[in-house]
Amino acid sequence: MGSCSAISALALAVVVVSVAGGCSGNTSVVVPTSATAARAALLPQRTLNAAGQETVLYAFTGGSDGAGPQYGVIADSTGALLGTTAFGGGPQGFGTVFELTPNDSGYRESVLHRFSGGLDGRAPMGLASGPSGARYGFTLVGGYNDCQYGFGCGTVFELTPNGSNYKETVVYRFAGGTDPDQPLGTPVVDKSGNIYGVAAYGGASNEGVVFKLTPSGSGYSETLLYSLPGGAGGETPQAGLTVDSHGALYGTTYNGGDSACDGGCGVVFKLTPPAYTAQTVHTFKGGPDDGAFPYAALTVDDRTGAIYGTTQYGGAHNLYGVVFKLARTGSAYAESILHSFDGSSDGYNPESPVLLAADGSLYGTTTNGQDGKCACGLIFKLTPSRTGYSFSRVYGFSDPATGADPQSTTLIPGANGALYGTTKLGGLTTSPNCDFGGPDGCGVVFRLAP
Repeated sequence: MGSCSAISALALAVVVVSVAGGCSGNTSVVVPTSATAARAALLPQRTLNAAGQETVLYAFTGGSDGAGPQYGVIADSTGALLGTTAFGGGPQGFGTVFELTPNDSGYRESVLHRFSGGLDGRAPMGLASGPSGARYGFTLVGGYNDCQYGFGCGTVFELTPNGSNYKETVVYRFAGGTDPDQPLGTPVVDKSGNIYGVAAYGGASNEGVVFKLTPSGSGYSETLLYSLPGGAGGETPQAGLTVDSHGALYGTTYNGGDSACDGGCGVVFKLTPPAYTAQTVHTFKGGPDDGAFPYAALTVDDRTGAIYGTTQYGGAHNLYGVVFKLARTGSAYAESILHSFDGSSDGYNPESPVLLAADGSLYGTTTNGQDGKCACGLIFKLTPSRTGYSFSRVYGFSDPATGADPQSTTLIPGANGALYGTTKLGGLTTSPNCDFGGPDGCGVVFRLAP
């Protein structure tokens, strides 16, 4: 297999970076108060058929409203959708937090916060809900400047309800060195307000680190839970964490592990509380029999303990990626490949987490592939049977106007079997802030109905 070693997380931010996951438990195993699509968000039995009808709820312009939504959206109790854009929002384009509020004619977009760079951070990632209606997120860079790329080591921000709006506060700025550098994906937040995450760099070997932030009356105190060791133990994570109902944390590394791939094909790891004991759950070996380079957060089924995920590359044709399952066998896990993409009508390069339905079906996206005006990606479904899983295309982004490149979006379930998500590109609104070298447009929020 050719070289597919991880690009730096900063470089990934320029094309909008990876995903995240979960809710969380703390060291006393606090069960999460809410879940995002990166963990097992169970759809009702009435789910999508093999085809769906898409509605663009909002197309970003690249101006003050932002550009490049990537991590999907979360929903509040009123039906409003909240998310982030990695770019746009002002002259310097450091990103936004946005809200889509339903009304009689559709959805109204409003910007809850525009990032200013510097100590405020830039390139925000996914949002997570916390106690008392607060929202939390990471910025990839910004904050203190003494980091290896000079753009700042990243921040943790909080949005708290303030009348009819939200107030943004930076609750932590990373310092680099052994401290986390470039936090990734969506925070994991438990009902006590503890925040968990992973960074691409930092830790004892500067190969990435898992951290916990504990709130107090004077701010947050940081604990480094696990330093990625590099080599066979994995290095350079590119996706956020996922949690199970017992408080165990799950993550992936993009590199390290088996040397069948240049730099290693990546690993799946698990941290078990209360000591957060580390276990390498799976080491990827690359094609043709295994995946390579996991780029998305994992999904954990609390009913069975099984872990589901995707890899960007590997599989039967080496280059197109796989959907995999890790089934518990005592304290170990056994892998099976549920689907190996071939780069034709099934798309290629899955880079988002999968959504688990109550009937065992899985929904996910591919970054590329689909007939029509552009190879803009698709939404797929894997349906279990006695002999394996059958693949079907739920929706293909065949026209840039409907969205393009659902690179790392979470898919969340709505009423009557609908799915909600984002695409990084598409919508056909041209702007200098949206010149990512792909289809025209600054990205969309979409709904897919049966």
